[in-house]
Amino acid sequence: MAASIDWKLLVRQKLQQRNHKQCQPFTSLIQTNNRLQEIASNLQAKNVQLQVDIERLREDSHNHHDGSNVSSANTHALEQKLYRLQEELTEMHKKRGENSQQIIDLTATVQEKDKEIQHKDSMISDMLSTNLALKQAKRNLELSLAELGATNQMLKDEHQALQMAFSALEEKYRKCQEDNHDLIARWMDLKAKDADRMNAENADFINARQIKLARDLEEAAKEQLLLDTSNKSHLEGLTPPLCVVASVPKRAQHVFDAHDGEVYSVQWNSSGRIFATGGADRKIKLWDYHNSSCDLRGTLVGSNAGIMSLDYNQDDTYIVGASNDFASRVWSVSDQRLRHTLTGHSGKVLTAKFLSESRVVSGSHDRTLKVWDLHSKSCMRTIFAGSSCNDLVTLQGTTIISGHFDKRVRFWDVRGADSSTNEILLQGRLTSLCLAPDKTQLLCCTRDDCLKIVDLRMNQVACTLVADGFKVGCDWSRAVFSPDLEFAAAGSADGNIYVWNIAKVKIEKVLKNHSHAVLACSWNPLGSSLIIDLSSEKGQLGDLVIFETRSNHVKLMLWNICGDNFSQHIKTKATVIFILNGSGLSYERF
Repeated sequence: MAASIDWKLLVRQKLQQRNHKQCQPFTSLIQTNNRLQEIASNLQAKNVQLQVDIERLREDSHNHHDGSNVSSANTHALEQKLYRLQEELTEMHKKRGENSQQIIDLTATVQEKDKEIQHKDSMISDMLSTNLALKQAKRNLELSLAELGATNQMLKDEHQALQMAFSALEEKYRKCQEDNHDLIARWMDLKAKDADRMNAENADFINARQIKLARDLEEAAKEQLLLDTSNKSHLEGLTPPLCVVASVPKRAQHVFDAHDGEVYSVQWNSSGRIFATGGADRKIKLWDYHNSSCDLRGTLVGSNAGIMSLDYNQDDTYIVGASNDFASRVWSVSDQRLRHTLTGHSGKVLTAKFLSESRVVSGSHDRTLKVWDLHSKSCMRTIFAGSSCNDLVTLQGTTIISGHFDKRVRFWDVRGADSSTNEILLQGRLTSLCLAPDKTQLLCCTRDDCLKIVDLRMNQVACTLVADGFKVGCDWSRAVFSPDLEFAAAGSADGNIYVWNIAKVKIEKVLKNHSHAVLACSWNPLGSSLIIDLSSEKGQLGDLVIFETRSNHVKLMLWNICGDNFSQHIKTKATVIFILNGSGLSYERF
């Protein structure tokens, strides 16, 4: 309140001082003007009086024309005096006019100054109000600054506390890392001991089997049976790994539980008698198939996650499995031992195939392909594909064909640069690739629920296979050609297997013996059976189903030991083993 009174008094004093300063130059002029007006009034009154006197004197002069000389002299003197007074009166009127003009000019100037004073008064009022607002804003900012200072100090204290907590956690993390390294080292020692124990058990088993085989061979050698080569009926039932005509499966031949969980992959070997399965239980199982039954041949262990893909090498001595633990592994089939562990990917390895006898190529979710040398046990080359690789196939030991999440099929030459030599864009994400036996066609399964056959000679899609109800179940669903390239088969999310006739581009048959999604299928290289795996619900066992054909009209070209060839109709279920001994050929049918 005191501050408000002070500024009002100050403004009043300033206005009074300015008024005094502006009015002082005009005070003397106004006073002089007033005196001149009084003198002019007095002179005017005297002039009137003199006019009256003059008129009276004239009358007297007219009446007394013959007056004395003294009266004439007085009259002359009065006239002179009147003339002077008239001149003074004229000069006074002139000065009065000038003073009036000065007064008018000064009045206009005073009015202008008054307007300026009013304008400046309004400006002063605005500035005062602005000053008050700025003072209030300053006080608010000072309060905010104080609050921010307190908050900053609190944040500094919290930062210091968090820094101390971070240091403690960092020390704890370092100790946990040391403990982790120690546990990993102990775990690796235990795994090495387990591997040595399993290798010893496998070696004992192989030795026992070899001893038994030697004993059986010795007993078989004692009983000699000469083979009459002129009678070709002795060769009936021979099943070479060659198929000219394949038939569509008719019924489920054998159904059994293969894994403790989902079955992700299945693959026949080139002979058509052994197939391998890989599942979510981290195991690869080898199965003998004969006489419409399946017997467990062995179990390959060593993976730390589910097996996504399987592939045999050319002579079926090794098998490679791609795993979800970012690694691929190679086992030897004869002794069922883990030979190589190929690590280096930063994502799930979804597929791995033999590029040659000593090289393996793998495709991963980390958008890279890696070529591995089994001799040096190292990565020879890393190819940055730009998209997740769901499946791949190899061609002639130098070309890699990969299918990717970005709907592209890419071709890579391992002898050239990292860039792909060719690309084919499809309509859906690639889930699997299958190369035809004649290496001229590529079967592509895509997430737009169709199969596409690509002509590798023209680098374009030759035909598209679709069906009502067919739906690809996941990103790693597998589709296959039949050995004679007449049919294509793929599993569906509804639990059915769809078999297409490629020449007619239509569905040949739908196999409906399943209750869960079919993830993969593999056609026997002899064309006699189709094996499929099923996706099971969590906690259940994974089922394997073998569909077998009943066609007895598979015409094969056979070669006998003597070099003569012949053609005949045979049954594909019989198998003959020829053993060369000292006196001839012996055989055994089973």
